[in-house]
Amino acid sequence: MAVRLTWAQREQIVAQARAEAPNECCGMLLGRGDTVEEVFPGRNVDGTPRTRYELDPHDQLRAFRLMDERGWGLVAIYHSHPQTEPKPSKTDKVLAMYPDARYVIVSLRDPADPQVRAWRILEKTDGDGKPVVDEGGHAVKTELEEEVLVT
Repeated sequence: MAVRLTWAQREQIVAQARAEAPNECCGMLLGRGDTVEEVFPGRNVDGTPRTRYELDPHDQLRAFRLMDERGWGLVAIYHSHPQTEPKPSKTDKVLAMYPDARYVIVSLRDPADPQVRAWRILEKTDGDGKPVVDEGGHAVKTELEEEVLVT
């Protein structure tokens, strides 16, 4: 599977990441199937925004209402990594709550060449299909990379 963005949508996400650096930016990608119809920028309300993100609940509500009005779905949740690679961190995996959505990460590690990558974050299962848990009883999650197709 893939996340399909226009060049303008990709640039909108990168511009938000640059504008909010050194903090992480965040938002939602709304559309149909794998195709993004609208970039919905959000506000990062996390108490430590340089290393974590939490999308403002009011922004989430507005995005879900817009999806309902237009008959769209949640294609992806995006955020930036101002100084690290575009790969889900341990915290990103723990906090991933939408297994059907992709998680798009914009890396500004090389500001001249921002990277945009997409991931699906899923709970690990054993051979019998049961969730794998850590010592604390929390679900162990893994990430699978998906394509980002820019047209």
